[in-house]
Amino acid sequence: MQKKITINSILGGQSVTEYFSADDSYLASIAIDPDMPVGSSVKASGCLVPVVYEEFSGANITGYPKWLITNIKDALVYAYMSDGKVVSYNSSLASETLLTTPTSGAGNGADYYKNYLYFATPTDVARYGPLNGSPSLTQTVWTGATLGSQVALANTTYPTIGGVSIPNHPMHSHADGALYFADVINGAGVLHKIKTTKVTVEGDTNDTSVYNALDLPQGWFITDIDSWGLDVAILAIQTSSSSIDQGKSALFLWDPTNTLTFYRGPIYLPDPLATSLANANGRLYIWSGNAVAGVRLSEYIGGDSVSEIAFLEDGLPPLAGCCDVNGSRIVWGQTVSIPETAVSVMSYGSKNSRLPKSIHNIARATSASGLCTALKYVQQGSSVQKLVIGSGTGSAYALDKFSTTSAYDSIWRSKMFTVGSRFTIDRIRIPLGVALAANMSLVVKLVYDDGSATKILTTINTTNFTAGTRKIIFDQQSILDNSITPQNNFFIELSWGGSVKLPIIFPLEIIIDIQSDESND
Repeated sequence: MQKKITINSILGGQSVTEYFSADDSYLASIAIDPDMPVGSSVKASGCLVPVVYEEFSGANITGYPKWLITNIKDALVYAYMSDGKVVSYNSSLASETLLTTPTSGAGNGADYYKNYLYFATPTDVARYGPLNGSPSLTQTVWTGATLGSQVALANTTYPTIGGVSIPNHPMHSHADGALYFADVINGAGVLHKIKTTKVTVEGDTNDTSVYNALDLPQGWFITDIDSWGLDVAILAIQTSSSSIDQGKSALFLWDPTNTLTFYRGPIYLPDPLATSLANANGRLYIWSGNAVAGVRLSEYIGGDSVSEIAFLEDGLPPLAGCCDVNGSRIVWGQTVSIPETAVSVMSYGSKNSRLPKSIHNIARATSASGLCTALKYVQQGSSVQKLVIGSGTGSAYALDKFSTTSAYDSIWRSKMFTVGSRFTIDRIRIPLGVALAANMSLVVKLVYDDGSATKILTTINTTNFTAGTRKIIFDQQSILDNSITPQNNFFIELSWGGSVKLPIIFPLEIIIDIQSDESND
């Protein structure tokens, strides 16, 4: 009995709750972005569009990039590293300049605020500016006279994620005109406040900066800060270990006009480590999980309620500088092991509201292993904003940018098709989004019976198929392998190579021949 299977879209997103995915969801992918257009179109395609990034950083990147910063005063991109270096790049990401190194800096926190870049160090704060003049680094502005000779910070040991320490002084420039950053006093997480005004240039003079503007209950350490309207959203953890669950994480909400305390919290989260917050169009998203495996994306929905969007067993919660927002899409760094190990970028949502909100793996860093530690939408584009991705392994580190010339290494796995009987695949039709041309390459694999057998089909390129074709047909003769007798299920895996993009459009069609139960006797 013949049966036609049609794969109609990618829009169901990655299956994150079960191996046997449903409807139009798929098993896994690496560096496939359905927001990217096909051919000459500028619209989000919703198709299988491979994406490739290339390293642009140079010899100055000798630590994990922990914070990537842009600002309204210049067109440079700044990176603050785990080894304390501050490096800048021009708008084309083609020129690297080592600017300075804050004393004992370790990437503890960073942000732009009123004409200056502020960099938290283990026990102090340095600043670089004024950016609208001749900028230079001023060390120890927090404990020095610049900001009122405040008390030194505590270098509290935070847990590690994938071997990288969670930053212990995250910073955030808030809508009330102040810069807030985290610290720990006598075992309790606190927020300090930097507020400046203009005497000669914008932001050059202290204006009631405050030590301990807000303190949390004993035992809570702050991991990230963001704005939620005029309120400040604060993410905090109780667990200081990377192996033992010592308590839940939580969200706190604070109105900065209330000098006494927060007005809501702790709003408990289901995981021991909550590491990142992102405000996207008034929606507050939270990343949590643990330091061994598993990352949860949730949304705060008001009151004391948090709604889970997805839990991915394959990955770790991202650091505070490793998530960003572009329109209605949020992105975060995640190292995956399926279908293979890749330091990558995950997304939820789309630039186009007609595409359903789904989880996709949209980019791959050049680091073959390790951890994605920072990312930011930096480069404007005609259809899709382009990311800068920071990653490292502990011995090698890189910043990557979008490429149109590097070799593709994207992967996509379809849903699992359960047949429940012996079967053969007689025909596969794969539509191409562009005419087949030189330097395009796509390998098609049939994976049978929960991965127990694999058939690799003829590579799609201009050596094996006619240049200019817009569809590929695999017939029974090219699919059949007498050494394989499929018994139950299968999925298709597509692996891209070559230096020229080859999108795949829908529908993909598969004809299978199902044998009767009697034939299995």
